[in-house]
Amino acid sequence: MKIGRTLPALVFGGLVSFGLVLYATEDHPSALFKEYCAKCHGEDGTANTPKGKQLMAQDMTDPEFQAEKSDADLIKVVTNGGEDMPPFGKKLTKEQIEGLVKNDVRGFGKKKAK
Repeated sequence: MKIGRTLPALVFGGLVSFGLVLYATEDHPSALFKEYCAKCHGEDGTANTPKGKQLMAQDMTDPEFQAEKSDADLIKVVTNGGEDMPPFGKKLTKEQIEGLVKNDVRGFGKKKAK
């Protein structure tokens, strides 16, 4: 009888724990960043990609860059483009761009700081 009740309880507990871990794990960088930004900026944000090197893309892990640029500055560049960066204002919504800046770009700064 004990095994009959214990096994389902353990399975249920394991599934709940697994679900919490999946829910709590933040994807960084996001799928959106990987799709639109990683070609130049790299999945690690260092811009150490062939296209990133060619275009001298910004290293988003650079603490100086993180400190100097406001979210508004970055949102404007992502929306309108700048130097060799194409504009994404017509491809992405305002909310998507804000998410890229606040979660992905700023997330690279937090990873570097650790």
